[in-house]
Amino acid sequence: MLLEVLVAVAVAASLASLYLSLVAYLRVMRAVRVVRGSLARSLGRLAKPRRRYVVFEVVPISGDLGSLSKEGLEEALIRAYRELNGLVGLSLARPTLVHYDRSRGLGVLAVKHTWKRQAILAMSLVREVGGVRVLLNPLRTTGTRRKALKYLERS
Repeated sequence: MLLEVLVAVAVAASLASLYLSLVAYLRVMRAVRVVRGSLARSLGRLAKPRRRYVVFEVVPISGDLGSLSKEGLEEALIRAYRELNGLVGLSLARPTLVHYDRSRGLGVLAVKHTWKRQAILAMSLVREVGGVRVLLNPLRTTGTRRKALKYLERS
């Protein structure tokens, strides 16, 4: 008799627990549907992120431009960008140094269009590259790599 009562209590507790879990699951799923709907509406209005190409010149303050490498310059730019915007901003913007002419000190930085201003701001934070004190001076922003390289040829 006591065993039957304990089994009945255990079954009732199990059913109550199952009911509460099901109610919580349905509430969460309803909230997920609401959030997905609102995100779909807001993301539908956003444009696809495009690349922008920032043409810049490296102005040496102390040292020689010939000692600067493309890898060192890109590392300094990424370090400054990460310092300014954090890892999330770095991963969203994806700044990459696509071209660097060591002899003339001209380069092209590619970045997502929504993060272009932050990239130009990060350029101003770069003070030293490979032991050479430098200033990075943005010259022009273009929408294609081809136009950026053409601008480099004319400069």
